[in-house]
Amino acid sequence: LQQLLGPLLSQVFSGQSSPTLRTVLAGKPSTIVEPNSSLQNVGEMMGEARKAALVVDKGNLVGIFGFKDMMTRAVARELPLNLTAVSTVMTPNPESVSPDTTVLEALQIMHDNKFLTLPVCEVNGSVVGIVDVMDCVYASGGADGWRSIFASAMECDDLTDTASVHSNRSGSVQHSVKSTRSTHKKSNMPVSKLRPKAPMVSSSNDTVLSVAQMLASKRGDAAIITDLNGGLAGIITDTDVTRRVVAKNLPASSTCVADVMTANPSCVAMADPATDALVTMVENRFRHLPVTDDNGAVVGVLDIAKCLNDAISKLERSTDKSSNAAEEALKASFGGAGGAQAAALQQLLGPLLSQAFSGQSSPTLRTVLAGRPSTIVSPTTTIQQTGNMMAEARKAALVVESGRLIGIFGFKDMMTRAIAKEMPLDYTAVSTVMTPNPESVSPDTTVLEALQIMHDNKFLTL
Repeated sequence: LQQLLGPLLSQVFSGQSSPTLRTVLAGKPSTIVEPNSSLQNVGEMMGEARKAALVVDKGNLVGIFGFKDMMTRAVARELPLNLTAVSTVMTPNPESVSPDTTVLEALQIMHDNKFLTLPVCEVNGSVVGIVDVMDCVYASGGADGWRSIFASAMECDDLTDTASVHSNRSGSVQHSVKSTRSTHKKSNMPVSKLRPKAPMVSSSNDTVLSVAQMLASKRGDAAIITDLNGGLAGIITDTDVTRRVVAKNLPASSTCVADVMTANPSCVAMADPATDALVTMVENRFRHLPVTDDNGAVVGVLDIAKCLNDAISKLERSTDKSSNAAEEALKASFGGAGGAQAAALQQLLGPLLSQAFSGQSSPTLRTVLAGRPSTIVSPTTTIQQTGNMMAEARKAALVVESGRLIGIFGFKDMMTRAIAKEMPLDYTAVSTVMTPNPESVSPDTTVLEALQIMHDNKFLTL
């Protein structure tokens, strides 16, 4: 990333090198809370600072709690916010970086781990703060600088490639006003090449709780809200749920989503220049932007984090080419071939799987797991005992209490959260280092669906 983007950034930003996170965080508000802080208090702090919370105990970072966590682990599960400690739903022992990490290095780390946020700590463990994707974008010159980068990235795209997300769309949402079309030259790559996500849709009559539960079940972080006629009424994100519901002490079960959504959001059309769409998101600090078709119906949602992630992925794949080829890959990195990912995966792998499994469709996870050893442990099981079981089964451990899944503990967790921190394995309960409340899927999920879910969320296990 440094090799490919560094010279371009230096040229765009007047020869300056990539700034460090220490510079980015200077003067920014802190969102440090204690493990016993209530979710209500944490939500109020997050809402004011518009940042995820860092959970610190005796000066050491012990957890992180973000906006999606608030929506899926607390609001969607109807936890009593005033009575629930953040330590029970946080992600424990998160990765952190030094404040001397550069913005480019931070973007690379976020891409590699699919992080949206990064805690920043000194060598001695003291917490400096937290940065997110948009912090890094703004630290690299803001909208003006990124406009030049986006434009350079798209100059040489192959516009003869017609694949787009128009295929296999269902349930589009009619928008009452089309987006303003740009007068840029036709050679600009269209928004469709950025592969917007399919919209997750709820009605303006729904409660915040039902919308949060829908998004949690689909692993989403933003919902398109429709009016009684099926037209676009607004959008609500995981951040909105914390800022406008939790922080305001509103009951999610009886608050109408129409009262807290962003009404009449900005939109772009599939045919609009992709550069304009991305710069609009940067300029306005939008993470999500609805996308309409030629008739004004909402058929997708752009996610700025996904756009950056896709770009870096293409840069990485280009590193084995010559320097000229790598430069061309950079210019094409924000678009490219491919339609809706799930449809493409089914289209490409489906026939192969059908042939491999004697004409059968993709097998289900129930079939895959038949006869396999289980790695279920209780919360009080020691890390040593858990490790023994994991080694024998060659699988991550599932932490189960009273028949319910409450956590997961993998091999990387063992290495980074236990071994590297010199924890006494025979005396430490796995519940203290597990990832709580992990996502899960039905055993009737197909292998192709599982691969897509793992890809979308960068999971190694499910």
